Amino acid sequence: MRKVIFVLLIILISLNIFSQKKLLLLYKDSEQYGLNMIKNYIIPILERWEINYDLENVETYNLYNIAPNNYYGVISWYYSTNNIQNPKLYLRQISDLLSKGGFFFFFNNIGVSIDLKEINNVLNKIGIHYFGGFKELENFSIEYEDEYFVQKPTYQKIPVEKYISFGDDTKVLLTIYSNEIYPMIFLSKNGGAAIFNSFIDEKGNVILNIEKILYNLLNKKAGFENKILIVKNNYDENPYLNVLFHMQKIFDYSLLEYEIINQDDFYHLSYFDILPYKYIIWNSSTFFIENTSIKKYIENGGTLIFVTSVFNTPWANSEKNKTESFSKVIFSKKIFPLFNDSNNNFELNKYFNVNYEVNLENENIIAYFQNENGNTTPAIWFHKEKNGYIGYINPQVILKETRGLILQSILEMQDVSISGIINSFVFMLDDFPLPSYNIPRLKIGGKEITDSEFYYDIWWPAIKNFAEKYNLKLSTYVPFNYNASTEPPFEFSEFLINFKLTIKALKEIVESPNIELGLHGYNHISLTKENWKNPNNIVKSIDTTKNFLEKILGHPISITSYVAPNNIIDEFGVNYLLQALPELKIIGTRYEGSEYFTEYRIIGNTILFPRSTYGYYPTKKMYFTTINTLANFGAFQHYIHPDDVFDKGRNPDNLSWNELYKLLETFYDSIKNKFPWLRNQSVSEAYRVYYDYFSTKVNYYQKDGKIYINLPDATYFPRFFYIKSKVNINSIVGGKIVYKYVDNNIYIIQMDKPLLEITLGGFND
Repeated sequence: MRKVIFVLLIILISLNIFSQKKLLLLYKDSEQYGLNMIKNYIIPILERWEINYDLENVETYNLYNIAPNNYYGVISWYYSTNNIQNPKLYLRQISDLLSKGGFFFFFNNIGVSIDLKEINNVLNKIGIHYFGGFKELENFSIEYEDEYFVQKPTYQKIPVEKYISFGDDTKVLLTIYSNEIYPMIFLSKNGGAAIFNSFIDEKGNVILNIEKILYNLLNKKAGFENKILIVKNNYDENPYLNVLFHMQKIFDYSLLEYEIINQDDFYHLSYFDILPYKYIIWNSSTFFIENTSIKKYIENGGTLIFVTSVFNTPWANSEKNKTESFSKVIFSKKIFPLFNDSNNNFELNKYFNVNYEVNLENENIIAYFQNENGNTTPAIWFHKEKNGYIGYINPQVILKETRGLILQSILEMQDVSISGIINSFVFMLDDFPLPSYNIPRLKIGGKEITDSEFYYDIWWPAIKNFAEKYNLKLSTYVPFNYNASTEPPFEFSEFLINFKLTIKALKEIVESPNIELGLHGYNHISLTKENWKNPNNIVKSIDTTKNFLEKILGHPISITSYVAPNNIIDEFGVNYLLQALPELKIIGTRYEGSEYFTEYRIIGNTILFPRSTYGYYPTKKMYFTTINTLANFGAFQHYIHPDDVFDKGRNPDNLSWNELYKLLETFYDSIKNKFPWLRNQSVSEAYRVYYDYFSTKVNYYQKDGKIYINLPDATYFPRFFYIKSKVNINSIVGGKIVYKYVDNNIYIIQMDKPLLEITLGGFND
């Protein structure tokens, strides 16, 4: 408690000492002209909109103050190019402001006479380029954007200079046509210009709709760059640090750009600094204080989500202290398709201690805790507030196994939200072909069946039929023995006990166009420093294994995928594995756990590929696990083993092979029916898709009822996205709608070209 009070005092002091960034208005005192125009045409609008500004004479102003820490934008109004004492410094400061996300708009003249390179260093960031060449025209025609003018532009004569526009988002609002083309008024998201008297009529009246210009510069809808701002505090303890880690992974995997900021820095941000963010997430125990910027942000369409104690939220007045234990958390079916309980919701069995009871009358409840007595209390909720949203997520429910549903809960707290998906699932056979020992293992129809008979006469034909039925590509991983040897000689007597079966299966796999062969290791010993005292033996064992495999097949092979024995590997093992197999593209591990190698990562040209689900049952758990990776990044990997039926850990209910097979069919029937758009891929196909997905930055922009998604030309298309939208999609250019979940307001969008343009319509019925 003392820590919270101390941090709160720091915040209050900071808010009093530091002011937020402002808009800078510049004029030249030697002219007076610009000062009068700013006072008559700009300041009244700013004061009506309650926007803070500084009005400064550039001729005496300390130019070093033109900095991103002080201002989010600059508007200047000069008639001449004289009297700025250090024009190079002036332009360099403006350029830095633009580079940090600010804007610059000038009326009449940029205000300096200097090397064109310095001028264009600024203008190019706005999307225009200046060539000079002053002249005055008398015979010309005019083209203009009517909505940006209060009356029709007419001139007897007009001075011009040569500019061009090249920015994708740069509008030319007025152009003069003579023997050449002279764009005169520009507007982009980074600023613009109104050159000479192109915005003034012959009587000296301003005919440009300056209010509309300022509106475009100052009043972008919150979240126009689809970014997320996470607020933390350096004094927060481990539970909040764990939540922060999971949120980073959620957004990394869904290709959502995020930034993390300390709460004292957050309170220095202006309204315009936070406008690009669609979501602000308060992930801290630090006391929250609402200010004008946050209030305006929400009013203009932003979402504020609290991941903290309920005492630290707007719901503090409606809650009371009450500690209760719960045995599960249940997520609403409305946030994502499929389900795993009788009420069509998503249910995770886990113990939670909750210290509040909150009365929610008008909130949308997405998830709630429940105990054995049937008592419930909300865990995630939100409500609409003017044009934006305010929501709450209990920090305890942000876990690795709930990441996807947390993402979908966050995306639900907006009218329109976008996230990237891989659109891939991989079906992998771990430990096949494998050594067998002619040992009786089970009875089928009263007949005793050996391990060899089961693996090669029952299981393998059934899996091939299963793959054919569901049109699946298989990726299978061979171990050559189960000895514990990490010292030479490395030999293969176990694999050769039933060599006719193992070699036949190997050749069948290699010759099939729909099956890929990968390596599970020389033996089933994990490649960790603890297990392999001599690291060179890792390389020797892999080399020997590859040579043995090539001898069987009769030709050289390239092994591009490897599944770690026991799904465990460390940095030591990866380094020596890649020495032995430099062509390796995929290293399979497990998704459960918190270790480094349980996350998707790119290491050089190799991808860590954790499997998200495995086995045949329990179906409820398989659904929940699969849904979470699908909801997060639109993909999953499923492993099964030939010996699952024998393994007490993987078959605790001692189900028969037929029962296991039927459960597998039930699971894949559900996946096929609920996700018909989902692509099955071999591991090598998935590699290219995953590598491109995780290594390519996506740029989003939302404006005037349209969403723009931009990717580099070299991207591997098609690419895919979730759009969760409470409004209709009217049209798409550069892609198409693949599927729509009406009950969840989720569209599956396919992007076929580097620029995707989505036009939104009215709200869904």
